[in-house]
Amino acid sequence: MVAAAAIWGDWLRSWLAPTKLIIEPHNNLRGDPTVFKSRDTKSTQPATRVMYFHLKVVNQRPWLSVKNCRVLLKGMNRRGPDGRFYPIPMSVPNQFVWAPAEITPPVVTLVKEQILDLGFITETEDKFIPTLYSYSNNFQGFVHKDEAVRYHLEIEATNFSSPCYQVLRLRGMELGILTRRKCGNIFPSQR
Repeated sequence: MVAAAAIWGDWLRSWLAPTKLIIEPHNNLRGDPTVFKSRDTKSTQPATRVMYFHLKVVNQRPWLSVKNCRVLLKGMNRRGPDGRFYPIPMSVPNQFVWAPAEITPPVVTLVKEQILDLGFITETEDKFIPTLYSYSNNFQGFVHKDEAVRYHLEIEATNFSSPCYQVLRLRGMELGILTRRKCGNIFPSQR
């Protein structure tokens, strides 16, 4: 019995109580004000004010640590002139950056929760910029004033893949109120 538990223990645990990760707003998506400063010590340019917006990935079964966790941007939709949302072509999924970006690796072991940089708005730019590790040459996911874009996010980890979450209606220069279905302010999208 002990040998069987040692051999099949991980499988049995994953079958009885599988990993459960969800995405939630962090700080009610109010945004965290900060500044961009030039790293060049001789620069005379003033610091640029910026507002960062964050999400939180929560492990609802903290007794099961989740290895190699990351959040991907799997799709986007932009609102057209008729008010309906249309898919934006993407060549490959892009990965979001964990916070703090300066010291957190691209994949993390998640025990309780981890904060994710959703994106930012600077006082010198006229768009919301999602915080991704890389952008394709034709990336069309920036949100300008009077535009609305839906981002489709997916959590991936070793032996785990979430349903696709939909962050709704990022409206131009302010992050609009995210609508609700069952999972709080961010909910699994219907594919």
